[in-house]
Order: sequence, then structure tokens, then C-alpha cells
Amino acid sequence: MFTIKELHQYSSKVRRAFLEKLRSLPWETVIKNREASFYSMKDIMLHMIDNEDMVVSGQILKVPDCKRARDWEEYRDMPMIREHLDEVEKRTKDYLEKADENELGRRVDFTVRSGTFDLSAEECLMQSFTEQLYHMGELIALLWQENIEPPRMQWYWNGPRTRTSEHS
Repeated sequence: MFTIKELHQYSSKVRRAFLEKLRSLPWETVIKNREASFYSMKDIMLHMIDNEDMVVSGQILKVPDCKRARDWEEYRDMPMIREHLDEVEKRTKDYLEKADENELGRRVDFTVRSGTFDLSAEECLMQSFTEQLYHMGELIALLWQENIEPPRMQWYWNGPRTRTSEHS
């Protein structure tokens, strides 16, 4: 059985691989409006980052006035996005290091536009995890449309318990 902390480690590692893939592309490719869920690959990445922050800081920890660090239009390059990711992941990591079984079981009023849901903190984290997966799949499709190989995202390459031995 996997823990929510291990699933978060996995999604963080894969998200960073996608960030590095986007960093390797021309900026015009990353910001091009593709009429996807959040239009561009840049905005999809920012949504993934901001979603994690909204779930951990906004929903679970109820940080007052939790909102986006900046408007997505303000991000002018990949180093700005990476800095934002570093900040969000640090907050999440700090929370997860302290979160014990009682904390993960704590009930949270998870409020989104469609309503308020009574979830455990762990269920909130699972929602964030699945959101990451949805959008990683979307990024894969957008990269394929450009004939660009996406990064490896499989569990056997990126899982926290995985030990790889590549054969030639």
C-alpha cells in the first residue's frame, strides 16, 4: 500500500521532470495558446503548482487570504516558474513532514465553486494528487502534438521505493 506522502513524492518528481522538459523548449512553444484546459503548457504547469498550494495552504491549513502568488501573465520565463514551484513544494514538504496519522485524518471543509465537501486532510491531498495526474496527461498530449517526447512519468521510473537498473 502506498502512503499519500509517497504519492506526493512521486507527483512532485514527475512534475519537476515536466518543468525541465518545458524549460528545454523555446518559450514561444511553452506559451502558445493551444485551447487546452488552461490554454498553454505554461499555464497548465502553473495551475498544477497553484492547485497544490490551494489545497495545502488554502484548504487544509486555512491560511488566511491564500491566493495565487501572481497572475500567470506575470511569469516571463521558466526560472520564475521554477522559483514558484520551489516555494510551494517547500510549504507542502514542511506540512507533510509534520503530518501524522491524526493530522491526515482531520476533517476539512474543502470548498470549491461547486460546493463544500467534508474530506479528511488525506483526501484533500489525494484530490491534489489526482489533479496533477490529469494535467500531466494533458501536457503529454500537447507535447506529442509538437512531436516532443514527454518525460518518463511511470511509477517504476519515479516511485519513491523504485530502484532502477537500466539494461543496455
